[in-house]
Amino acid sequence: MTEGLQVIGVGLHRTGSTSVKAALEWLGYGPCYHGLEALRRCVDGEHWQAAYDTGGAADWSVIFEGYRAALDWPTVHFWEQLAAAYPDARILLTDRDPERWWDSHVQMFQLGAQFNRELTGEQRQWAEESGFARTQTILRTIVTETFGGRVFDKTHCLRVFQQHYERVRRTVPDDRLLVYRVQDGWEPLCRFLDADVPDEPFPHVNTRDNLLHNIRAAMRLASEQAGGEAVWH
Repeated sequence: MTEGLQVIGVGLHRTGSTSVKAALEWLGYGPCYHGLEALRRCVDGEHWQAAYDTGGAADWSVIFEGYRAALDWPTVHFWEQLAAAYPDARILLTDRDPERWWDSHVQMFQLGAQFNRELTGEQRQWAEESGFARTQTILRTIVTETFGGRVFDKTHCLRVFQQHYERVRRTVPDDRLLVYRVQDGWEPLCRFLDADVPDEPFPHVNTRDNLLHNIRAAMRLASEQAGGEAVWH
């Protein structure tokens, strides 16, 4: 397998990206970059902010060094630039029923707000000093901009959802694209990637019940990897 991104996930949030990340890594397309990975790494906020400020004119190898796949925010915002920068990468469009996606979309923002309310003073200070807060900010900025600042306007958000999926289908050649739902399991994904179907069950992670737990875990891991005392107890 060659260096650089081999799979670029372009589906919007809450379409099974964390489960697909786990599946891709099981199939050998790991490590796989993800929004939670961006939070865990902390320092990536600076690079994503620069990419955002320049409209995607970035040295992607700085962010994705060592990664074979990427999906979720902030990757999705730059999907067209990344598809051009990695012309041999497969494009994976994770999909979901729009009404169910909307419910999960709203909950994501609610749980994000809950997470921020629960932070202690010590945790807030660490987040500012480590870069965690900056990464949070650029993630929030990118997602909010995608929806024109109207993240709780259902009609508008569903229109943005539809337009994004239509643009991907219209832009990406059929032989490079897989439109995929996690309930389809291993077979279509493995067929798309020319991989053997594992004997293991398809992973299902980051459901609505453990989304907040995963955000907390990203902060805890970031703290541990920074080498300081854990700020999340």
